[in-house]
Amino acid sequence: MTTYDPDYVSEFLLRPHPTPEELDAIREGHRLAAAAELRRRHAPTIDPWRAAAEESLRTQRWAWTWRANVEQAEAYLARGEDLDIYAAKRLNELTKGANRVVARALQAATVPFEPEVERASDSSVRAAAREGVAFMTRLDTDWSQDRNREGWGRATTVMGHVLDTLGEFTVSQASHALRVLRVHRRQLPADLAARLFDGAPELAL
Repeated sequence: MTTYDPDYVSEFLLRPHPTPEELDAIREGHRLAAAAELRRRHAPTIDPWRAAAEESLRTQRWAWTWRANVEQAEAYLARGEDLDIYAAKRLNELTKGANRVVARALQAATVPFEPEVERASDSSVRAAAREGVAFMTRLDTDWSQDRNREGWGRATTVMGHVLDTLGEFTVSQASHALRVLRVHRRQLPADLAARLFDGAPELAL
């Protein structure tokens, strides 16, 4: 049979107990400590993912394709140290998606666009195509998110920007440069357009 010490019971009843507010503060302290421990454990995974997303948005924002993807990524990045592993995984998926877009365009540029191969075989045309790609990319300050008739369009922005990351064009790469530049030839300086197309009609994608 259990017996109780009356003095202990009296002492317990008289002992100060936390108020509801103090209990809430204690629970919050435990929650914050647990969250900090999770951040510490996941930092080796989260930090590289966050850095990769920041770099991708800085250097190839055009590859993120949809404004919603960019906005979602920026919202995750804005969390700073509060970015949890689940949001970081989604952020990493978005970054990988942009990388796949770039990889597909680079691969596509290795297969010649036959209608432009003959013209692209001229070294002076290839040099002009490189100039044209750089010119159009400089105009594309909105990454083709707005319909402002400046810079690349939705259908040409990825290939245009990808080509602009390259050095001297191969015949195949130049053929794709000519393909996308034809669509925007009216934006090109007249002398550059003449060097590229020599009076050829404008085409639509």
